[in-house]
Amino acid sequence: MLGIFEGKKAENNKLILKSLVFGPKTTNQIAEYIYLNQKPQIKTKRTIKKEIRKIVSIIARKGSRLEELEAKQYIKRENGLWHLTSKGVPVALTLFDSVNEFLPYVKLDLDLSDLAEKLCEIPLIGAFISREKLCKMLNFGASKKWLLAIRECTSELIKQGLDLDGVSEKEFQAMLTAKLAIYFTNVELFDKLEEVLRHE
Repeated sequence: MLGIFEGKKAENNKLILKSLVFGPKTTNQIAEYIYLNQKPQIKTKRTIKKEIRKIVSIIARKGSRLEELEAKQYIKRENGLWHLTSKGVPVALTLFDSVNEFLPYVKLDLDLSDLAEKLCEIPLIGAFISREKLCKMLNFGASKKWLLAIRECTSELIKQGLDLDGVSEKEFQAMLTAKLAIYFTNVELFDKLEEVLRHE
Protein backbone atom coordinates (compact mmCIF):
# COMPACT_ATOMS: atom_id res chain seq x y z
CA MET A 1 0.00 0.00 0.00
CA LEU A 2 1.09 3.52 -0.65
CA GLY A 3 0.45 6.97 0.77
CA ILE A 4 -0.90 6.87 4.30
CA PHE A 5 0.31 3.28 4.68
CA GLU A 6 4.00 4.04 4.13
CA GLY A 7 6.66 5.38 6.46
CA LYS A 8 6.50 6.13 10.18
CA LYS A 9 2.81 7.02 10.14
CA ALA A 10 1.78 3.68 8.59
CA GLU A 11 1.41 1.65 11.80
CA ASN A 12 -0.87 4.19 13.51
CA ASN A 13 -2.95 4.74 10.36
CA LYS A 14 -3.50 1.00 9.95
CA LEU A 15 -4.39 0.53 13.61
CA ILE A 16 -6.84 3.45 13.52
CA LEU A 17 -8.72 1.90 10.59
CA LYS A 18 -8.62 -1.59 12.10
CA SER A 19 -9.96 -0.31 15.42
CA LEU A 20 -13.04 1.15 13.73
CA VAL A 21 -13.97 -2.19 12.13
CA PHE A 22 -15.01 -3.19 15.65
CA GLY A 23 -17.32 -0.18 15.97
CA PRO A 24 -17.26 3.63 16.23
CA LYS A 25 -14.84 5.00 18.81
CA THR A 26 -13.75 8.14 20.60
CA THR A 27 -10.20 9.40 20.07
CA ASN A 28 -9.24 7.98 23.46
CA GLN A 29 -10.68 4.54 22.62
CA ILE A 30 -8.72 4.51 19.34
CA ALA A 31 -5.56 5.38 21.30
CA GLU A 32 -6.25 2.47 23.69
CA TYR A 33 -6.62 0.10 20.72
CA ILE A 34 -3.34 1.36 19.25
CA TYR A 35 -1.60 0.91 22.60
CA LEU A 36 -2.85 -2.67 22.98
CA ASN A 37 -2.08 -3.67 19.39
CA GLN A 38 1.15 -1.89 18.52
CA LYS A 39 4.44 -3.69 18.13
CA PRO A 40 5.41 -5.63 21.28
CA GLN A 41 6.91 -3.60 24.08
CA ILE A 42 7.15 -3.79 27.85
CA LYS A 43 3.88 -2.58 29.33
CA THR A 44 3.32 -1.76 32.98
CA LYS A 45 0.21 -0.47 34.73
CA ARG A 46 2.09 2.70 35.66
CA THR A 47 2.72 3.63 32.05
CA ILE A 48 -0.60 2.64 30.43
CA LYS A 49 -2.43 5.93 31.01
CA LYS A 50 0.66 7.95 30.18
CA GLU A 51 1.23 6.03 26.94
CA ILE A 52 -2.42 6.35 25.90
CA ARG A 53 -2.28 10.13 26.49
CA LYS A 54 0.89 10.25 24.39
CA ILE A 55 -0.82 8.35 21.55
CA VAL A 56 -3.85 10.69 21.72
CA SER A 57 -1.52 13.66 21.30
CA ILE A 58 0.17 11.98 18.32
CA ILE A 59 -3.00 10.99 16.44
CA ALA A 60 -5.24 13.94 17.33
CA ARG A 61 -3.06 17.03 16.94
CA LYS A 62 -3.62 19.35 13.99
CA GLY A 63 -2.57 17.82 10.67
CA SER A 64 -1.92 14.42 12.24
CA ARG A 65 -3.30 10.89 11.79
CA LEU A 66 -7.04 11.36 12.40
CA GLU A 67 -7.19 14.65 10.51
CA GLU A 68 -5.33 13.20 7.52
CA LEU A 69 -7.48 10.05 7.40
CA GLU A 70 -10.59 12.25 7.54
CA ALA A 71 -9.30 14.56 4.79
CA LYS A 72 -8.64 11.54 2.55
CA GLN A 73 -12.18 10.24 3.28
CA TYR A 74 -11.30 7.03 5.11
CA ILE A 75 -13.02 8.12 8.33
CA LYS A 76 -15.56 10.68 9.49
CA ARG A 77 -16.56 12.11 12.86
CA GLU A 78 -20.15 12.19 14.04
CA ASN A 79 -21.42 13.00 17.54
CA GLY A 80 -17.92 12.75 19.03
CA LEU A 81 -17.24 9.29 17.56
CA TRP A 82 -15.01 8.27 14.66
CA HIS A 83 -16.56 6.02 12.00
CA LEU A 84 -15.27 4.34 8.85
CA THR A 85 -16.64 5.67 5.56
CA SER A 86 -17.68 3.48 2.60
CA LYS A 87 -14.08 3.93 1.41
CA GLY A 88 -12.58 3.22 4.82
CA VAL A 89 -14.47 -0.05 5.42
CA PRO A 90 -13.07 -1.97 2.41
CA VAL A 91 -9.55 -0.63 2.96
CA ALA A 92 -9.67 -1.53 6.67
CA LEU A 93 -10.74 -5.10 5.84
CA THR A 94 -7.61 -5.59 3.70
CA LEU A 95 -5.45 -4.88 6.76
CA PHE A 96 -6.46 -8.18 8.41
CA ASP A 97 -4.76 -11.45 7.44
CA SER A 98 -7.98 -13.43 7.83
CA VAL A 99 -11.69 -12.66 8.12
CA ASN A 100 -11.61 -14.69 11.34
CA GLU A 101 -9.61 -11.87 12.93
CA PHE A 102 -12.65 -9.60 12.88
CA LEU A 103 -15.68 -11.89 12.48
CA PRO A 104 -17.97 -12.26 14.39
CA TYR A 105 -16.78 -9.13 16.23
CA VAL A 106 -17.24 -6.79 13.28
CA LYS A 107 -19.52 -3.85 14.04
CA LEU A 108 -19.71 -1.84 10.85
CA ASP A 109 -22.36 0.80 11.49
CA LEU A 110 -21.99 1.92 7.89
CA ASP A 111 -24.92 1.05 5.63
CA LEU A 112 -23.40 -0.65 2.58
CA SER A 113 -26.78 -1.50 1.07
CA ASP A 114 -26.43 1.22 -1.59
CA LEU A 115 -23.32 -0.54 -2.90
CA ALA A 116 -25.21 -3.84 -3.06
CA GLU A 117 -28.16 -2.11 -4.76
CA LYS A 118 -25.84 -0.73 -7.45
CA LEU A 119 -24.62 -4.26 -8.10
CA CYS A 120 -28.19 -5.47 -8.53
CA GLU A 121 -28.83 -2.77 -11.15
CA ILE A 122 -26.02 -4.00 -13.45
CA PRO A 123 -27.65 -6.05 -16.26
CA LEU A 124 -24.71 -8.46 -16.47
CA ILE A 125 -25.29 -9.50 -12.86
CA GLY A 126 -28.87 -10.53 -13.66
CA ALA A 127 -27.62 -12.89 -16.35
CA PHE A 128 -25.82 -14.99 -13.74
CA ILE A 129 -27.57 -14.43 -10.42
CA SER A 130 -31.17 -13.42 -9.68
CA ARG A 131 -31.70 -10.17 -7.79
CA GLU A 132 -33.30 -12.05 -4.90
CA LYS A 133 -30.41 -14.53 -4.63
CA LEU A 134 -27.78 -11.78 -4.79
CA CYS A 135 -29.53 -9.67 -2.16
CA LYS A 136 -29.93 -12.69 0.11
CA MET A 137 -26.31 -13.77 -0.42
CA LEU A 138 -24.88 -10.31 0.28
CA ASN A 139 -27.21 -9.71 3.22
CA PHE A 140 -26.26 -6.07 2.74
CA GLY A 141 -23.01 -5.90 4.60
CA ALA A 142 -23.65 -8.42 7.33
CA SER A 143 -22.63 -11.67 5.67
CA LYS A 144 -19.20 -13.25 5.69
CA LYS A 145 -19.34 -13.71 1.90
CA TRP A 146 -20.04 -10.02 1.33
CA LEU A 147 -17.19 -8.87 3.56
CA LEU A 148 -14.79 -11.36 1.99
CA ALA A 149 -15.79 -10.22 -1.51
CA ILE A 150 -15.28 -6.56 -0.57
CA ARG A 151 -11.87 -7.37 0.89
CA GLU A 152 -10.81 -9.39 -2.18
CA CYS A 153 -11.91 -6.73 -4.67
CA THR A 154 -10.28 -3.92 -2.70
CA SER A 155 -7.02 -5.90 -2.53
CA GLU A 156 -7.17 -6.28 -6.31
CA LEU A 157 -7.60 -2.52 -6.79
CA ILE A 158 -4.61 -1.90 -4.53
CA LYS A 159 -2.46 -4.46 -6.40
CA GLN A 160 -3.39 -2.75 -9.66
CA GLY A 161 -1.88 0.47 -8.31
CA LEU A 162 -4.98 2.45 -7.35
CA ASP A 163 -3.99 5.69 -5.58
CA LEU A 164 -6.18 5.20 -2.52
CA ASP A 165 -5.32 8.59 -1.07
CA GLY A 166 -6.07 10.39 -4.31
CA VAL A 167 -9.56 9.05 -5.01
CA SER A 168 -12.67 10.37 -3.35
CA GLU A 169 -15.08 8.15 -1.45
CA LYS A 170 -17.54 8.38 -4.36
CA GLU A 171 -14.88 7.48 -6.98
CA PHE A 172 -13.67 4.58 -4.88
CA GLN A 173 -17.21 3.28 -4.46
CA ALA A 174 -17.74 3.34 -8.25
CA MET A 175 -14.49 1.39 -8.85
CA LEU A 176 -15.32 -1.12 -6.14
CA THR A 177 -18.82 -1.64 -7.57
CA ALA A 178 -17.31 -2.42 -10.98
CA LYS A 179 -14.89 -4.92 -9.39
CA LEU A 180 -17.67 -6.57 -7.39
CA ALA A 181 -19.77 -6.90 -10.55
CA ILE A 182 -16.96 -8.84 -12.23
CA TYR A 183 -16.35 -10.81 -9.04
CA PHE A 184 -19.94 -11.99 -8.65
CA THR A 185 -20.44 -12.82 -12.32
CA ASN A 186 -17.37 -15.03 -12.40
CA VAL A 187 -18.83 -18.42 -11.54
CA GLU A 188 -15.42 -20.04 -11.06
CA LEU A 189 -14.39 -17.30 -8.64
CA PHE A 190 -17.68 -17.62 -6.79
CA ASP A 191 -17.06 -21.37 -6.34
CA LYS A 192 -13.59 -20.59 -4.96
CA LEU A 193 -15.16 -18.10 -2.56
CA GLU A 194 -17.44 -20.84 -1.23
CA GLU A 195 -14.43 -23.12 -0.76
CA VAL A 196 -12.42 -20.44 1.06
CA LEU A 197 -15.33 -19.76 3.40
CA ARG A 198 -15.59 -23.45 4.28
CA HIS A 199 -11.96 -23.39 5.45
CA GLU A 200 -11.97 -20.02 7.24
